[in-house]
Amino acid sequence: MFKKCLCCSIGLGLANIASANSVQLYGLMDQGIQVHFQKNMQHQDDIEIKQGNKMASRFGLKGKEELSPSHFILFNLEADTHHTHPSVLFKRRNYIGYENTHLGQFTLGLQSSVGFDIARLIDPSGLIRQKYVIDDLSGTLNGRYGNKWIDHALKYTYKNQNLQVITSYQIGNEENKIEPNMALGLSYQLGNTLLAGSYSVAENKGVKHHQGASHILNGGIAHQIGKVNLKLGFSNSNLSPNTQQTSNHPATMKQVQNLGIGFKYQAKPHLDFFVAAYRQKVEWENTGNMYGNKYVIGANYHLSKRTHVYGFINHANGSHSGKLINDISSATVGMVHRF
Repeated sequence: MFKKCLCCSIGLGLANIASANSVQLYGLMDQGIQVHFQKNMQHQDDIEIKQGNKMASRFGLKGKEELSPSHFILFNLEADTHHTHPSVLFKRRNYIGYENTHLGQFTLGLQSSVGFDIARLIDPSGLIRQKYVIDDLSGTLNGRYGNKWIDHALKYTYKNQNLQVITSYQIGNEENKIEPNMALGLSYQLGNTLLAGSYSVAENKGVKHHQGASHILNGGIAHQIGKVNLKLGFSNSNLSPNTQQTSNHPATMKQVQNLGIGFKYQAKPHLDFFVAAYRQKVEWENTGNMYGNKYVIGANYHLSKRTHVYGFINHANGSHSGKLINDISSATVGMVHRF
């Protein structure tokens, strides 16, 4: 009896602490079945049960404490379910911040980049986190690690009814191959039309053997016509050259261009369909240009506010220096649940 009372007391105490500090445990699970169809490959068909087909599975803690009616302290720790080692537990987000209801929000640490925040608004398919879809409309960080997350960064966000302004500064780190960079993003809602864009510049002070700076521009438009939401997005990355080339890395990217166009049709409140097409051009220093195309069609069916099932088919093809690249097609079905 004493043990039961003790456990209840501890549980109630923890609940009160969590409630007093507005600490929330949250997460998302995405599990599904994916079938790959690859031409001219030894294993033509490949079926796998995997997570993160549409959205990255994750869990996290976030909290917000009110210092006064207009001043708040907040934090966010978020991990993906593929990395459970303590050293990389909170690999997705790890930041603390200050928020003022009139001035905006300041956050410090590991968080999403300005380019990625903007790209999510104008990505046609809504599959921007899906690994094999050519839809990195946030651009690339020197063509090596993508431009979706920034660490050792200070970020500022301001929102009102129609306007959003985001800016960030990331400190360079040679050991982790992070180049110091600055970014600015804007989005504006004008009636049924959303305009969004961002610009970032990364210097070469944090990484050896690179000269000059990388310039990344992305943007797009979303327009609602009845039940149809049309979206067009693009990115253009001019990348700093790599002065040291090895047998393992004989060439590096000089420029990357991405274009995506598509629409989502809201057939019913719980059912929508989407179609999108992407085009990518990559200019290499010594090996010519690479072109890629991606076509996606799919649907989402919402069982509740927290759970939905999805399905999509995509097909990719391309060429490198005039030589065709093997076509890759896949079909995916799965379920997403938020908690």
